[in-house]
Amino acid sequence: MRFVYSILLVIIFGACEKESKMYIPYDGDKIVLNSLIQPDSLIYIRVTQSKEVRVYGNLQFPELSNAMVTLYENGIELPTPQWQVINGFGYYVSAGVAQEGKQYSIGVEYKGLTSVSGADSTPARPVIKDAHAQRSNSRLRFTLSDNAAETNYYSIRFFNADSVNGTLVVNRTDTLRCRLDPSFENNFVDIIGNNYYGEIDIADDRINGKETVFVLQTEKQMTSSHIIVEVRGLTEGAYKYLQATYSQRQNDKPDVSLDPVNVYSNVQNGYGIVAGVNARALSFKVE
Repeated sequence: MRFVYSILLVIIFGACEKESKMYIPYDGDKIVLNSLIQPDSLIYIRVTQSKEVRVYGNLQFPELSNAMVTLYENGIELPTPQWQVINGFGYYVSAGVAQEGKQYSIGVEYKGLTSVSGADSTPARPVIKDAHAQRSNSRLRFTLSDNAAETNYYSIRFFNADSVNGTLVVNRTDTLRCRLDPSFENNFVDIIGNNYYGEIDIADDRINGKETVFVLQTEKQMTSSHIIVEVRGLTEGAYKYLQATYSQRQNDKPDVSLDPVNVYSNVQNGYGIVAGVNARALSFKVE
């Protein structure tokens, strides 16, 4: 079977980006459309062209800088996103910021390739509080309040931070690897294991409508003066995407054992993902 690498872009908050590469069945050259839409942020749209693995050994797929990109908010067309190069990568960037609770649709046309489209809504920002960190026992704790009237998904990450000249500087080059503490997390006893992860994703059915205290153990002793907990509210599409690409994003390399049918994409006639996310972060001192 022939394969193609689909470049699926993850926009990490703080103007960093990482590309996840994976094998999926090759069905001719197609447009790859990727956009993770964050409320109160401009919408960054990545458009490339897929190729067979044997064609591009270095995985540098062509950016489609002359594509026709359309953007809709709740069915109303917005100003045409404009091409910009940011940190060496080309994006189509919206004129205004995204809003919470809106539906966004993106369409892409390019000569010689089938037009593609993708759509998703922007979720509510998570409600988190009471964050604590204990250096002596490598334990982190915070509370997440879930809205029972909504179907929510969450992604949890922790970052080191230190005070430099009175300003808190966050180290986003790597996340703290953690696991749910088996001594406290009775709600997650069936998914707690011995492995530590840089990201923990939780589906709605785990905490639906509850105020849940998360207690986590860090793999290594905390050495920074502060910790940042970031909880991203996800739509179902964003959750499925993060689940499907977890190992690629963590290892920064293709996972050839990944079953192609399990690669999630909501882009019609092409590859990629259009999904809503909404992040909230809290900083707290390590005790």
